[in-house]
Amino acid sequence: MRSILLACLLALVVAFPAEAQPPPTHNVMAARHSPVGRVILPNGLVVLVSESPGEDIVALEVLVRVGLTDESNQNSGITHLILRILRDRISNDNGEDVIEVTGSVLNTSSEPDYARISLVTTSAQFPRMLGRISAAMRSTTFTEAEVSEAKDEILGQLRGDQGAFTQLYDIFCQNFYRYHPYKNNQHGTESSVSRTDAATVGKFFKEHFASNRTVVSVAGRVNRSLVTDMARREFAALKPVELKTLDIAWEPKASEKEIFLSANSSIAWVFLGYPAPNVSSRDYVAMKLIHALMGDGLSSRLFTEIREKRGLAYELGAVYPTLLGPSHMLTYTITRPNQVGAARSQIFREIDRLKEHGVGSSELDASRRKLIGNYLLERETNTGRAYHLAIAEVIGVGYEFDVNFIKNVESVTPTEIQQVAKRYLDNYTLVVARPGGRFYFDF
Repeated sequence: MRSILLACLLALVVAFPAEAQPPPTHNVMAARHSPVGRVILPNGLVVLVSESPGEDIVALEVLVRVGLTDESNQNSGITHLILRILRDRISNDNGEDVIEVTGSVLNTSSEPDYARISLVTTSAQFPRMLGRISAAMRSTTFTEAEVSEAKDEILGQLRGDQGAFTQLYDIFCQNFYRYHPYKNNQHGTESSVSRTDAATVGKFFKEHFASNRTVVSVAGRVNRSLVTDMARREFAALKPVELKTLDIAWEPKASEKEIFLSANSSIAWVFLGYPAPNVSSRDYVAMKLIHALMGDGLSSRLFTEIREKRGLAYELGAVYPTLLGPSHMLTYTITRPNQVGAARSQIFREIDRLKEHGVGSSELDASRRKLIGNYLLERETNTGRAYHLAIAEVIGVGYEFDVNFIKNVESVTPTEIQQVAKRYLDNYTLVVARPGGRFYFDF
């Protein structure tokens, strides 16, 4: 249990960044008018380029629209496994670590709606690294040796200590989504990863890592036309596939689950989540403001009312993921075991207060400044700009959605906030974890 508590503390350090200050006006204007070049290649691949000559750094983001809705229970986690293989292909050049030699930084991650390859390098090394990424994606044949090596690493991670927050968040998603693929973990399960072989990986790769499902986004000291020409040469061999729209019916349903942790535990967790609009919904921006208002930062309503005024929590926060499908707004609280009921009741009271009485203009303006400040901070680097433009493009709302985000935030009214709160903040899913030394489920 001691390792779980340490993991909790680490998760909280990551989950609660310092609150953003009101952004300077010139930064807001720069964000609104940042020019972005967009080209669709003949094979359907989208290239986005944002020139930023201020420093000799180039960020390259390659996002592929493949995720949980494309995987089955049998091949769960296969996208994550493929990314692990691609990472090795990009890095290893006949025994030479290209990432180390070029002074680059390479990361990969599998998200619910897309696969991500993220690279930071210099302008001099950019052509070489772009070529290595394209070469890794052009090779559709996978060997048993590289698949086995990736499986061993992932299985080791799955068998390790996932941390209390991660485990409880997985339990929340399983109850919240029930039969929707979003209930699954992107890394898969021991069973699904163990049974994966090279033939299965190759088939999935050909079907989903296709040119017309891919966005290449570049930001930094580059020339837009030259980058477009390079991308056209490097990715021309990628083949498109027939795009299929998978419409998965899903309706929120209230549920409760109680989990008793080891008797040595001295803390309790309360996870309370509600349905939330997906990124293409007209209500998305208003819900982002509700997230900032209710649970994001030290000035949020929940932090003020539950921790500062009543002392009912050690820490708390909120999660609202940007998803192509049905999303959720989750609040989580770490409290004493004997204060679970009081903390849970106070969260409900605050949700009801928002639905019944809405929010005043000054409080909404404060949340607006916080949200815009976070937006600007996340796009302060070349990686942030390239990544967020690519996300908007790969999930289908277009890069303009990200460029116009500040304007959309500024247009939300108190009336809209109350209407969206009433529309979505119902049919909650509750997960409570507290000491007890056994597992017990109460629906």
